[in-house]
Amino acid sequence: MKKVITLLMVALMSLTSFAITVDEILDKMEENENANSSKMAMTQIVTKADGRENISKLMSYSIDKGDKGLMVYNSPARIKGMKILTLNDGDDIWFYSPRTARIRKIASGQKSQSVNNSDFSYEDMSAEDRREDYNCKLVGEEKRDGVLSYKIEMVPKGTDGSYSKIVGWVDKEKFMMVEAHMYDEDDELWKKLFVHGLKKEGKYWTMESIEMQNVLKGSKTVMKVESVEFDLKLDPTMFSERYLRK
Repeated sequence: MKKVITLLMVALMSLTSFAITVDEILDKMEENENANSSKMAMTQIVTKADGRENISKLMSYSIDKGDKGLMVYNSPARIKGMKILTLNDGDDIWFYSPRTARIRKIASGQKSQSVNNSDFSYEDMSAEDRREDYNCKLVGEEKRDGVLSYKIEMVPKGTDGSYSKIVGWVDKEKFMMVEAHMYDEDDELWKKLFVHGLKKEGKYWTMESIEMQNVLKGSKTVMKVESVEFDLKLDPTMFSERYLRK
């Protein structure tokens, strides 16, 4: 009898462990991510497999709840004025190089290319609609770096993306992604993403830094947030091809 009761308790626990749905988790994540606008000063530190470092400074802007984004590199001098414009949640991306004074639209097949020799690709840097672009499934609960998290598996709906799947861990209290593993077309682990130093800025959770590790190359890139502002007034003309040449 005790064995039967124990089995029933285990069954009930398994039913209640996923009392929240994956859509509810995504809703809560989007509530935090959907600031009307944002402005971030960031330091990009690229560490190659041999230990060499490249450091860049940039500003990142967004409006319309992330639908439009702009990154402007300020240093070093060789890349000062380099800009990346993202529109339509990252579906459309333009790159401007001050050295050539040319604007280039990034084709779908080029979005896996590295941004400024970092471990982040154009696809990684752009916003995305998880439910529109991926089939998302809640597959468990695990601790990541001591944080109890929901484990979500995301499989692309189309063939345009760089990854065959992404496995992410979402903080159960803050509903921020704290870690993600990206797999290549052969289902081999390609990259690991880590979010460090979660903190509250006004009504939004943000982070001190975000780190991308390229498992295959042995390199990593850290994007350190120096300052951040949300829901401020930004000039909408910044988010246009014409602005890229300014």
